[in-house]
This record gives sequence, structure tokens and C-alpha cells, in this order.
Amino acid sequence: MYQFGIKVKRLLLVAGDFAVFAVALLLTLLLRYGSLDQANIENHIVPFTILGVVWLVCFYIVGLYNLSLTRDTLSFFRTFLEGMLFNLALALGFFYLFPFFGIAPRTNLILDFVLILLLGYIWRLVFNKLIAPSLFRNRILFVGSANDAQRLDMLLGASALGFELVAVAETAPGTRFDDGRVSWHVSVDLIDQILKDRSIHTIVLGHRPEDIPGLRDSLYKTLFTPVSLVDRATLEETITGRVPLEYVSQTWFLEHLRENEKAWYDAFKRFVDLILSLPIGLFTVVVFPFVALAIKATSKGPIFYSQMRVGKHGKLFRIWKFRTMRADAESSGQPQFATRNDPRITVVGKFLRSTRVDELPQIWNVLRGDLSLIGPRPERPEFVEELTRQMPYYSLRHLTRPGLTGWAQVNFPYASTFEENLKKLQFDLYYIKNRSPLLDVAILLKTIGIVLRRKGT
Repeated sequence: MYQFGIKVKRLLLVAGDFAVFAVALLLTLLLRYGSLDQANIENHIVPFTILGVVWLVCFYIVGLYNLSLTRDTLSFFRTFLEGMLFNLALALGFFYLFPFFGIAPRTNLILDFVLILLLGYIWRLVFNKLIAPSLFRNRILFVGSANDAQRLDMLLGASALGFELVAVAETAPGTRFDDGRVSWHVSVDLIDQILKDRSIHTIVLGHRPEDIPGLRDSLYKTLFTPVSLVDRATLEETITGRVPLEYVSQTWFLEHLRENEKAWYDAFKRFVDLILSLPIGLFTVVVFPFVALAIKATSKGPIFYSQMRVGKHGKLFRIWKFRTMRADAESSGQPQFATRNDPRITVVGKFLRSTRVDELPQIWNVLRGDLSLIGPRPERPEFVEELTRQMPYYSLRHLTRPGLTGWAQVNFPYASTFEENLKKLQFDLYYIKNRSPLLDVAILLKTIGIVLRRKGT
């Protein structure tokens, strides 16, 4: 049920946005011409409908369908305004670079843009403040320790997906919190009664059923109720898009990482990589002289730099990138993680990194099969050795071919320490578990948004 509710909210948000586009267009024609003349509607309906679909995609790229934005009004307003400015630029290009529809609606376009800015923001405020918090409200019973319950409550509070912790069946003592919302119970034997008394929709397990005496029998009784049953890791994965390592074990990996079931997908993905690499490679050849000139004119050293990286199944390969740091960036001889605002990055290097242009030479690695366009970023073997020592599960990210961009890159771009790299591992494992053509498209769109906003690493 909880997954169904999330999907319905997002579909409702998309439908509402498209309805705003339609209403804004009708109001534009009414204000511009004084009436809704059929000829004017017919002239505008097709191009503005196509534009509306493109605008919805742009909204996704900038993150306007991330329901967590509903918790932060200021963050949402900045993102909404940014998305609308992108949309205006796209609309200008659409009508003036491709004049297929016989109209050049300068005044109409600006008026439509202003109305969408106003009506769209009102619609989003209504959705964020009234619809999202109440629609498909999911009341949760957590079975676990008091300390874990507190962490779960904080996680749910930071999300706008409609989850609400209302009861805890405490399996280990700890620091309780009591703000009147949550009822506490010291036994798992009465779970069926708690479900009735607290109108529970979902039971979240902080333990495996066999680890707690009597828990399996109590859960068996819930099979005859419409209550959903999920483990703590799955819920957090749904909310955050990452796999929390503290709640998984070797058994979890055996249950969820079935690589033989991904064989068809990996073959299809390799085909897509080859098809898309050709135009990207051509673009790389075109921009190479300009990038090379900029690098040589602003800093001493070679145009390219290369490093060894760890690929699929631990195989080593060499990547090539446009140089973005000083030539003596690792003069000490010790490998170093890049950091945000790294002083070793050159002026041109900052631009190349923020636009991801520095990655373009790696298209050769994609053609060779070392890399995919999308996948976990390949790491240096020196770092992999230490990360694997600290977290044995780290080697699981090598189950699939690494990529130019990935789920971790669009959600957690900077990792300048071993601890942060272990956090990125959680996103990599999410991708390895859930990778699919649809997730790849989502990553590609998010990457486009990062490049347009120059937020690349």
C-alpha cells in the first residue's frame, strides 16, 4: 500500500501541473484576445501541448517531483523558479528555432509563463500543505528498539511521503520520546490488538522475526489483515533511495542481488551504450581543440591525465580525462580524494568539472566496454583496497560495469573521505539492486539537470 500511495501522489502532481498548463493557456488566450475563439485555440493547442510535455520533463530534471521538497518551502520556491526559467528558455528555442506551427507567440508566451508561475506555485502550495500530508496517510507500527524507533521517527519526519510513526513494540530498552503521537508497548504478543487500536497500515520490522521470541507467531496473525509488512532497510530504501548498510547482512545480499536475472538488461544496456557513444564521441572530437587550447593557455602540464580504476569483477583498466587540476596535484606521491572547492583545481578545470566536459574522453572506455554510460563510478585501486578493508560489502559495487554517471553521483556528488565513500556505497547498492531502463533514464535526466546547473563534481 505504501508504494501505491507514493505513486499516486506523484501521478497526481504531474496531472495537476499539466492541468495548470492547460488553464494558463486558456486564460492567456482569453486575456489576449478577449474571447476563446476556436481558431486561436486550434493554432495554440498542439504546440503548447507538446511544450507542456517537455516542461514536465524539465520539472523532473530540476527535481520538482521529489516529494521531499514539500517540507522546505524556500527550497521548493527556488527549485520551482529555476525550473520555470529553464522552461521559458526551452519555449523560446522551440518557437523561434523550429517555427513549424506558423506562430511566434512573443506576448502570448510571456503571458502564459507568468500565469503558470502564479497558478503553478499556488497549486504546488496546495499540494504540499494540504494534499501530500493527508492523502494516503500511512500509519506505522515499528517493531524494534527504542533508539531505532527514534531514528525512524526522524527519518519519516524529514519525508513528505505520508508516513507517520504512531506505535512502537519495543524489543530493547532505550531513550523513549513522548510527544503524544506515539504509543509504546513492551510486548510483541499484542501486535494484533495494536493494529486495531491504532489503525495501523504498515508494520516495520527492525529485526528478523526469528530473532525475537514470539514475534513470528504474532506476525502470522496479521496475514489475515490488509496490513503491509516491510523491514526497516526496505522502508529506508524507499524514502532515501539508498540501502542502509547497518540494517543489511550477507543474507540480505543473497536475497536481493540476483545477477542472473539482470543478464538481459545488461545486454540491452551494452547495446544502448554503443549506440549513444557514437554521437557523444563525435561531440568530443568537435570540442577537443577548444578544450585543449583552454587547458594549455591557463596552466602548465598535459591536456589529459590518466589513472587506473577498478571495473566490473575487479578488473583494472585505465581511464583518460581532460586535466582539471595542477600538474603537481599529487606531488607527495600519495593518492588523494578530490574535495569540494579543491584548491588544486584550475580555473578552466572548475568549468570542465561543473559541466562534466572533463569526462568526455572516457567515451573511449565506453566503446571498449570498460565503462557504461550509467553505473557506479569506478574508483582507484588504492582507495578500493582501504574501503574494502573497512567495509567488506564495498566489493559488491563491482558486480556491474561502472559508469560515467550514476545514482550515487546524482544524489551524493562529493565524497572526499572514506566515510563519505561508504555513504555513496549505499546509493551504489541501491542501483545494483534496482537497476533497470527506467532508473537509467531517471539518472540520465538528473545528470542533465546537474550539468545545466553546473553542479558537477
